[in-house]
Amino acid sequence: MPSECPPHSAVTIQQLDDNAWLVKRALPDRAFKMIAIPIIKRLPDHPEWEKTEAALARYATSQLPEPD
Repeated sequence: MPSECPPHSAVTIQQLDDNAWLVKRALPDRAFKMIAIPIIKRLPDHPEWEKTEAALARYATSQLPEPD
C-alpha cells in the first residue's frame, strides 16, 4: 500500500475479479456523527417500568386499524 494509506486507515475494498481489488480511501462524511451504544441483551426486571411498558403497548395497539 502507498504511504498515504498507512495501516488501519479507513478504506473501502471492492473485489473486481479473482485477481483484482479496488481500494479507495474512505473520506469521512461531515454530515453526521457516529456514537457507540452498548448492546443490551436483556433489560432488568422492574415492576414499575413493566406497568409503563404495558400502558404504552395498550395505547399503540389501540391505534391500529382492525384486521380485514
